[in-house]
Amino acid sequence: MPPASHPLRFRLEYAAFWVVAKLASTLPLELCATASAWCWRRLGRFSSRRRRAAMQLAESLPELDVRERETILSQVWDNLGRTFAEAFHICDFIENPSRFEILRETALREFAGSTKAFIIVSLHSANWELTALGLLRAGLRIAGIYRTIKNPYVDAYVTRLRQPLYPSALLPKSRQTPRRFLKLMRQGVPVAMMCDLREVRGVEVPFFGRPAPSTSFPALLAVADGLPILIVRTLRRPRSHFSFEWKVLQPVRGGASREDDVRATTALIQSCFEEWVRERPGEWMWVHRRWG
Repeated sequence: MPPASHPLRFRLEYAAFWVVAKLASTLPLELCATASAWCWRRLGRFSSRRRRAAMQLAESLPELDVRERETILSQVWDNLGRTFAEAFHICDFIENPSRFEILRETALREFAGSTKAFIIVSLHSANWELTALGLLRAGLRIAGIYRTIKNPYVDAYVTRLRQPLYPSALLPKSRQTPRRFLKLMRQGVPVAMMCDLREVRGVEVPFFGRPAPSTSFPALLAVADGLPILIVRTLRRPRSHFSFEWKVLQPVRGGASREDDVRATTALIQSCFEEWVRERPGEWMWVHRRWG
């Protein structure tokens, strides 16, 4: 438990969160997800992030008219609401394999079994929390990175919910994390990271035709040792069911410099993300600032 010196605001926020968490975990999964989606769709209309999401969507998909973009924004809030509720039922997904289908599962197991080392990357699409479940089901005991929540009480609670999906390690993002990841990789542990958010210390590569600051860490690891990149995502199906999709990318090597190869590999990853977001724009997290 975090130290007692945290502000009263954190304690009050956690009390409210705890009540919601207990209610959500008590309700049946599908009912909980449906109710949460309904709430988030309505609350999303008044969110300060709605304007940002609408602007980013309009700039990224200008070929859509206003009504089509409004439909996508509604789907975004619906998906966020369902993902929030489903987080309290992670054990339901682990215990009920029928809710989670791995596409080309045999091929994935063969890749994981025959490839000594590789990098795993994903994006905040559909229920991104469950992406790790597909890897776990394929026999991979992965380590992951997460961004800490400002409220330390809530952060500790959410970390406990996620922990079963990351049996090797679940590390908070910090300056020490890359070093710890490298140590895990040397021990043969597959490492996974979300790479679609804005990273001010990263490199700018095209994303929907505009320069987007992106993390270069997975590309740096892949280029340095010629490691393949396993890029994965979940696809939302009706009634809190999911499919797990994956593909393998090879790092770009042989350019004028290692920096050029890292930038090109980062661009390759983001290009794949863009392709996937275009396929299912309502399942991506447009509410986060991605450009600029």
